[in-house]
Amino acid sequence: MMRKSTVNEEVLIRSAVARLRTGILAIVCGLLAGTGLFLATVWLVLQGGETVGPHLGLLRYYLPGYSVTWSGALLGFFYGVLLGVLIGGLIGWIYNRVVDLRHPREGAG
Repeated sequence: MMRKSTVNEEVLIRSAVARLRTGILAIVCGLLAGTGLFLATVWLVLQGGETVGPHLGLLRYYLPGYSVTWSGALLGFFYGVLLGVLIGGLIGWIYNRVVDLRHPREGAG
């Protein structure tokens, strides 16, 4: 049998459910994605060889101008930041909406 929660318990639950700072999450995801793509490209360029990064080079079909070169590494950084910011912001926004639906704030609406 479930008992009714008290007002004090409701306040504790609301304060325990963390809401994400969407802007911060977007920036962090953007920098991680940009740096990751930059480092992966530079790693392959430094390794060299006859064919440099054929698998990573397939990103050129999705990211116009990207290639596994030094200039492609810089362009890849900016593409990574852009996509990371969009995806991180979307994740934060969706998470906060779900939290608001499950635990509405006092006076919101």
